[in-house]
Amino acid sequence: MDFFPDVPPPSGEDEPEESPQPAWRGAPSDILPGVVPVELILGRSDSTVVMLTGMRAFPTGLAMILGVRVRGRVYRDLHGEVLHGPYTHDMDADWQVGRLKWGFEFADGRRVTNLHPWPPYPDERDPAWEPDHPALIGGGGGGGDRYVDVDYWLWPLPPAGRLRVACQWLEQGIEMSTHDLDTDPFREAAARAKPIWPPN
Repeated sequence: MDFFPDVPPPSGEDEPEESPQPAWRGAPSDILPGVVPVELILGRSDSTVVMLTGMRAFPTGLAMILGVRVRGRVYRDLHGEVLHGPYTHDMDADWQVGRLKWGFEFADGRRVTNLHPWPPYPDERDPAWEPDHPALIGGGGGGGDRYVDVDYWLWPLPPAGRLRVACQWLEQGIEMSTHDLDTDPFREAAARAKPIWPPN
């Protein structure tokens, strides 16, 4: 005697094709990136360090890790605030002024920061749509009371020339600071990136 019902026959319908993620939304999952050794402290105070590491270059943009470390008193909601919070206090004017701010300026003058709203997801009927400005999009991350690491995606791949990185976190005693990076290593690494699957 069978306990479980028979498995129904296949429906005969084709599996729906997975829509590719737009290039500006995040790093491609089917590309082995070129890696650039960047160990950059964006800003520092007596209690807090903001750093940029883990740079991976793709033909369409740069993936990276933004790291925050604090010492001394336990920060009220470090994880929430760095991951697009806050969640334990109001986003009032004082918080807006003193919050963590960081971003990039391309050699052609275009800028993008973590304060810019993410571009809206386009209509599915127009998968080729792209924003008319760069995008800096936060992804997954984790940490604890005194440390947080967050994945970020910068689209598009910066043009040749200087790539300026800016950081400010007044509430944590970090004044405005900038660092200039040469984009040649990123562009060379992006040229080394390659598909992980053989062509069909």
